[in-house]
Amino acid sequence: MDVPAPQSVTVVTRQDVTVITLNGDLDLDHVDALRAVLPQVCSGAGAPARVVIDLDRLSFCDSTGLNALLQARLMCVASGRSLALSRPGPQISRLLSIAGADTLFEVAEPGELPADDAEPSAPST
Repeated sequence: MDVPAPQSVTVVTRQDVTVITLNGDLDLDHVDALRAVLPQVCSGAGAPARVVIDLDRLSFCDSTGLNALLQARLMCVASGRSLALSRPGPQISRLLSIAGADTLFEVAEPGELPADDAEPSAPST
């Protein structure tokens, strides 16, 4: 029997960037944790102008997860912020390509991410 990967969303803000780190699966059963942080991060007053979603620890993403990423992009654009994806793995890259969404997202370099010792600005979910 397959056991689903633990899922968490961590938000870290440092100076001019907010990084959302996804861990586990981003699918129908686990997308709500990401959707819960998007309004504040992507359109909240005083939030940095740049948002990066770190996908390095994401093990799986389905169409529901892709939809949440696209919603995040729209929210950021509507509020004058930029959104980039960082370290998408082969499965996520393929999903983006098949859906034709690979050209919609900027890919951030890992060096743009805050250090791992940064304090989360919002509780992990």
